[in-house]
Amino acid sequence: MPRRDPILPPPPVLPSPWSTPETLHHQTQTDPTLQGYRYRAGQGLDGQGKDKVEWEDGLLYRYTVREGAKKKQVPQKQLVVPQGPRQELLRLAHDIPLSGHLGQSKTRHRLARAFYWPRLSNDTRDYCRTCPVCQKAGKAGDHPKAPLRPMPIIQEPFSRVAVDIVGPLPRPSATGKRYILTVVDYATRYPEAVALANIQADTVADALLRVFTRVGFPREILSDQGTQFTAELTQQLWRLCGVKALHSAPYHPQTNGLCEWFNGTLKQLIRAFVHENRDWEKYLPHLLFAYREVPQESTGYSPFELLYGRQVRGPLDLVRAQWERAPEEDGVPVVEYVLKLRERLAELQGFVQENMETAQAQQKAWYDRAACSRSFCVGQKVLVLKPQRQNKLQAAWQGPYKVVTQLGDTTYVVVSCADTRIQRTFHVNMLKAFHEWPETVDAICAPAAEEMEPFPLEELPGVAKQPSGVDQVQLGEELGPKKQAQARQLLLAYPGVFSASQDIRTRLSIRWTRPARDHSGSPHTGSRKQSASPCGPRSGRCWSWGSLSRRPAHGRRPWFWCPRRTVPPGSALTIGG
Repeated sequence: MPRRDPILPPPPVLPSPWSTPETLHHQTQTDPTLQGYRYRAGQGLDGQGKDKVEWEDGLLYRYTVREGAKKKQVPQKQLVVPQGPRQELLRLAHDIPLSGHLGQSKTRHRLARAFYWPRLSNDTRDYCRTCPVCQKAGKAGDHPKAPLRPMPIIQEPFSRVAVDIVGPLPRPSATGKRYILTVVDYATRYPEAVALANIQADTVADALLRVFTRVGFPREILSDQGTQFTAELTQQLWRLCGVKALHSAPYHPQTNGLCEWFNGTLKQLIRAFVHENRDWEKYLPHLLFAYREVPQESTGYSPFELLYGRQVRGPLDLVRAQWERAPEEDGVPVVEYVLKLRERLAELQGFVQENMETAQAQQKAWYDRAACSRSFCVGQKVLVLKPQRQNKLQAAWQGPYKVVTQLGDTTYVVVSCADTRIQRTFHVNMLKAFHEWPETVDAICAPAAEEMEPFPLEELPGVAKQPSGVDQVQLGEELGPKKQAQARQLLLAYPGVFSASQDIRTRLSIRWTRPARDHSGSPHTGSRKQSASPCGPRSGRCWSWGSLSRRPAHGRRPWFWCPRRTVPPGSALTIGG
């Protein structure tokens, strides 16, 4: 049998919004957002700058020259697109593999090579900003972090402690321990560490009890949301001991930064001292002594001195005493020693309070350099940062989620939009707003300031059908020939404004985005005599006829407009500079 060629799939069919030229012609003729362009093309008027609009085969085309071009170039021909196919054009220019999900600028340049419509730049920006793929694939640091909120300064030793787990360590100790329970006092920075074989709730609870029997039961204990700290056994222990449990937000270790910082220092000490020796548990008390002996940056004193009120006697003190052969000091009575110890501890608390406030102010000033306050509303959709990704090609964000409630200033409870049964708590630094493309768009979109086009005022309801009064408008003689020509061109472009009807009055609000610097009418030039009427004596008749309303003017004197038939017989409206 003869070999048959494989049947190729049919070519892709373009979406229906522009599948037929007739549909595009009809939308171009009826789209309200293109009304200004249809008027310009019909009147043969050029737009501001170098733009020009023309009709060709029932379609609108815009001729423009690229901004910033140093040499004279041939104008670029762009098809003016109505509202119908715009979103599909944005999808083709951004979403498909041939477009590559590039950024706003490149997507806009790709569209502008062939197409144009009002608010093209804004629509491209909004479409790229609301693209779900781009939002999820964004970088982890593409949103500002929240300002630093310093922890409260604690003065009573072991009234608030922070706990955490270090491990599993790569090498177990001689007794098979792979974990270390760390406890740090917030007031004195005094640390405790206990080696553990496992991190089950009963093992952790027993180790904490051994620590508390030496230093007393705290009022508050801060931990992460690990199962060993949130288990029912641990919660029952807190209730029996009268301890208030505080938990940090998931994947936000900054809340428990005091303990996290000590964990890093402890691992560094173990790494530097133990080397190949597995019996790190044997040297754990010695490493704790080394940490307790030296002053802390934030407090200015050593943890041992803040807890016991005296300097600890270490190896260097033993060497000095051996060299100096100092005589032994006579003992002091117990009551005198206790009084001096209390005075010493009270003095240290005052110094520590001042040092801590200074340190926290410096830390906040440094941290908040790139910080920005952010908040979310209940019901708002957000994306959640993935703290751990399997590979670099995996999306950094997941979601969307919906905000259920707010806990404090920087913590939120969210649920997945796909499954609302499980609630999760996150810090604001783990969240960013999820932007959605609006499903419905208003029939008429207000153009941006840089894309504003002249609008045919004579097409306004109740104005276009009125007979024109342009022929009866007189121009002031003080206007030069150039200004008179500009005024006549303006009157011809908007003839419906000067209606001959007595019952129609079009109220216009005229303002300048860049006022002229005419200091003669400035309120700050008090030495010059101000006239009673801001536009000269001619406007006084308009005030008396009730055709004009007084508006404060800045810069040069504005033009005032009034209907022709409201002027008394024998008078004519005069436009002056």
